[in-house]
Amino acid sequence: MDKKNAYQGLIEHTNNWLFEMPENDLLMELLKMRFTVEEAAFLSRFPHFPHTLEELSQRLEIPADELEKIMKPMIFKGFIYKVHGKSTVRYSFTDPVFFFGRLPGWRGEDDEFNRKFAPLFNKYYDKHMGADFLGHPTKGLRAIPVAKTVDDSREIVPYEDILAYVEKENYYTVSTCPCRHDHNLDPANTPCPHEKEVCLHFGKLGKYIVDHGMGREITKKETLEILARCADAGLVHAISNTKFGMDTICNCCSCCCIFVRPIDLPEGAQREHHQPSSYMLSYDAEKCIVCGKCAKRCPVDAIEIRNRKNVPPPPDGKRLRLQDKKEWVYNPDFCIGCGVCVHKCATDAIKLVYRGQDADIPDSFSEAGKRMLAERKRDFSKVF
Repeated sequence: MDKKNAYQGLIEHTNNWLFEMPENDLLMELLKMRFTVEEAAFLSRFPHFPHTLEELSQRLEIPADELEKIMKPMIFKGFIYKVHGKSTVRYSFTDPVFFFGRLPGWRGEDDEFNRKFAPLFNKYYDKHMGADFLGHPTKGLRAIPVAKTVDDSREIVPYEDILAYVEKENYYTVSTCPCRHDHNLDPANTPCPHEKEVCLHFGKLGKYIVDHGMGREITKKETLEILARCADAGLVHAISNTKFGMDTICNCCSCCCIFVRPIDLPEGAQREHHQPSSYMLSYDAEKCIVCGKCAKRCPVDAIEIRNRKNVPPPPDGKRLRLQDKKEWVYNPDFCIGCGVCVHKCATDAIKLVYRGQDADIPDSFSEAGKRMLAERKRDFSKVF
């Protein structure tokens, strides 16, 4: 297959799956940096749904032992996801968020390739790819409240309790945050001040990451310490957008995260973020001293501190208090229920409370994928 047809075939095959790669010169440059012509041609035939080695051998008409040799470097590069199930190993072609946005960033390498690749991907994502990635109801990650920021008379469901989730896991890993890595390698950006090794993974994905040099194993104690530091720093905990089988917790800032940072959107489109939790803010004006810390920490501009107009002078020559001069303004439609603002409120004037209905969270990755495909009106017959 010639070079043009190889990359065009890869684009068309990828665009039948979850996230679209809009075609332009930037995309072709990124593809040529990440994939050889031979890899592009091979992967344009590789299924997105998991297959065993025997199934792949039959489908691709390549002997199993030869196929394993072909796939090995592509697994290392993050093009093919290899997962060990209960009884067998399966393989699937990943998506552009994974092979552009997660790798090579998870490894945190600062070299010539990454210094050229990161600015290109940032520009392509912000101006072209991000609108499709975020422009549909089901997101890849959802906000999960910072520990102990929720005030709910009901029992908090396990999939929205970050401490309960961490407690039940038994394999913990950490990688470099790929968003922060790409941001800091881009000379057009002001460097992000937050720590970089904060991308947490668990279970099968964690083992895949460690086995292929994309991160390192850590303890539960280290995991909780990372989460505590990130909460103190004002980072949003974002977890896999499922009720069961979650395998990722990101710790996101508004300048770097591909879910939160500003991107180019079609005219009139509402800015999208992580899928919100089941919680929103409750505000006690009597306790609030309008210090502005919550507004400064909010990653999605849901809180604003405004100057009051036509404030009468206080009686008896007393000085106006800050809360007399300023007002606290909240937009619940923007709020993702992350608890970042609550965590550092010095007067307990705000807390997270139940929105009145549970967030519409898919049960499993399979259900999430089906939702995403349906929302994008994909032809299911082409994704296998």
